[in-house]
Amino acid sequence: MTLDLHPFTPERLVGTVYAVEGSYVGVAFADASKLPRSLFGEYVGRGEVGEFLIVDVGGVGAFGRVVSVETPVANSDSLGRAEPDRRVPVQGKLQLLSTLRLDGESFRGIAKYPRVGDPVYAASGPSIAAVLDAAPSGAGTVLIGRLSVDESVVVSVPLSRIFGRHLAVVGATGSGKSWTLGHLAECVASLNGKMILIDATGEFRTLAGATHIAFADDAGEPAGTTVVGMPHYRMRESDRNAFLLPSAGAQLPKLREAVRSLKLARAIGASSTATTAHKAWVGAGGLIVKANRSIADFQALLYTYSPKIEKLNAPFNIALLAAQVQNECIWPSGRPGTPAAANFGDVNQNDLGYVSSLISRINDLLQMPEIMKVIDPDAAGTANAASEIVAWLKDDTSPLLRISLRNLTFENHLREIVVNILGQLLLSAARRGWFQEKPLVVAVDEAHQFFDVTVGDEYATSHLNAFDSIAKEGRKYGLTTCVVTQRPSDLPAGVFSQVGMTIVHRLADGRDRQRIEQAAAEIDHSATRLLPGLVPGEAILMGVDFPVPVSVRIQRPVHPPASDGPDYAAWQKAATTEPD
Repeated sequence: MTLDLHPFTPERLVGTVYAVEGSYVGVAFADASKLPRSLFGEYVGRGEVGEFLIVDVGGVGAFGRVVSVETPVANSDSLGRAEPDRRVPVQGKLQLLSTLRLDGESFRGIAKYPRVGDPVYAASGPSIAAVLDAAPSGAGTVLIGRLSVDESVVVSVPLSRIFGRHLAVVGATGSGKSWTLGHLAECVASLNGKMILIDATGEFRTLAGATHIAFADDAGEPAGTTVVGMPHYRMRESDRNAFLLPSAGAQLPKLREAVRSLKLARAIGASSTATTAHKAWVGAGGLIVKANRSIADFQALLYTYSPKIEKLNAPFNIALLAAQVQNECIWPSGRPGTPAAANFGDVNQNDLGYVSSLISRINDLLQMPEIMKVIDPDAAGTANAASEIVAWLKDDTSPLLRISLRNLTFENHLREIVVNILGQLLLSAARRGWFQEKPLVVAVDEAHQFFDVTVGDEYATSHLNAFDSIAKEGRKYGLTTCVVTQRPSDLPAGVFSQVGMTIVHRLADGRDRQRIEQAAAEIDHSATRLLPGLVPGEAILMGVDFPVPVSVRIQRPVHPPASDGPDYAAWQKAATTEPD
């Protein structure tokens, strides 16, 4: 591209270079006060903190951001004098960010370093757009917003830059990150892309044009929302352990054997070729009865049905799990003190005592409707979430899928487990090549709740890390994540190392800012100093996939999320009402 306006025009001269130290340049703003506030309808910077300047280095532009402004120490003693016409000498520090050529080509890094005496100019809108490599709004771009220091500059980012690698949207409560996610979702829909939005609180129920599914209940959800559950048999062993919390001693092996036995019973019952001898292993109610039966025969039975019971997500009846755990508490080979026999024994009271607490937990869970309607959707008469997601993935007419966790209980880590299963489902589909031709973006709101979750105690732990795996390997399969959180310090450092672009709203907590600074390049550190002062809706775009960190006022979504807090005016109304 060619710049519409020459970057080195006299009308934009703000001063000269007086010092050069590495990538920082000292600028004397001797001419800044003479500049108009606007030129041809475009804002003209005067060297304020956060503004962009260009140093003319032999016809090549050294592009930078003002990071500090001050008056020379020798003049500081006169600042308190009441002299209306007095002009205070001003100097500042400019951090060099990139190089801009007159033909519009820009690249990160400094091709030529300035010398003392080189002129410094306020950057024009076309110059800033050229450095940002911000393509005009249209096909293949996402309109992010407008430059904070010059709202005449529209910031539109190519799709490959914002979604080509993982994206992070972070910021304190009320800083505007939900609006940013809502706007990004609307952009994906307008471009006929594919995005799944995991809505932890239900605030994105206002999202228009989306397919809505909700776990457990549709209370407070938009019309047409499908109520779904996640079948318990889609849990992997790590998920099941996080759900039931078996101890690593006696309980975990018995639980593992019980699940396998129930899968075997289901496979025998569903088989049209099962022999009478096979069916004899299934007792009343569908339980596998091993007591006083041949171990060799049982091993042969397992081998016969292994293709079905070892299959991922093989179903079984969870209502029988507690009873089957009891059935697994048998002597492995006859009674103690007798010669080893090739048979299972009868009840082992010691083992039964060890697993009694696990049996109690399972029975308690079976009595909790808010859990059973989620993990046993067939019995509850609700849709299967996995089936709904697969159907949506195959539907080219629906660009957005919102998955609401609003009514999903926090008991037994069910939220974290359900999201982990969703991540496993998507990663498995990605590995099979589902998203190579049409990439998928998964936006995870309140992401700190679902990344690198460890459940358990010092005796047994389970790691729920499906989305951590997506962050590490999903990109090469066309599966990327948009991580949205108010607590970046609670996310694993490895997640940010995989992020290509970060949209950072106001962050006041020092630990959160430190995590962002650790993930940012050295060139971005000066931008992080602006984080506490950002206003709602304003954010800094930064990262390896963005040439220069910039402060942007994010475009307002057409349908803003329902992120308003409670109305405390009701307190006053209640106080003025006389009691009966």
